[in-house]
Amino acid sequence: MGNIKVLTKTGINMKVFWASIEYKYNGNPMKGGFVYVFVKANSETDAYERITSEFQNLKLSISVIEFLTQYDKSTKWNSASETKHYMDIYNSASISNSCVFDTFYAYEHE
Repeated sequence: MGNIKVLTKTGINMKVFWASIEYKYNGNPMKGGFVYVFVKANSETDAYERITSEFQNLKLSISVIEFLTQYDKSTKWNSASETKHYMDIYNSASISNSCVFDTFYAYEHE
């Protein structure tokens, strides 16, 4: 008998999705911000579940998901350095089983 490779549904045809999310801190709902998050998933529903789980682990609540869609690798940003920055995050997400976050931006309250 030779080696037998078993393929499962997990991991086959996974894509990288990204979302723009407004969040609040669970301990202080007056504080929050926004962040882009990238995640490898089987579908938009799978991406949503992975993202919401990660936010729960971070003790953050999601206020608004502005969008959640498959990332288009041909997206051009305002500059070559921005395009490279987001492709680097995309590439990190494509080899990770976790969410990969861009910079967390906090809202300022007076």
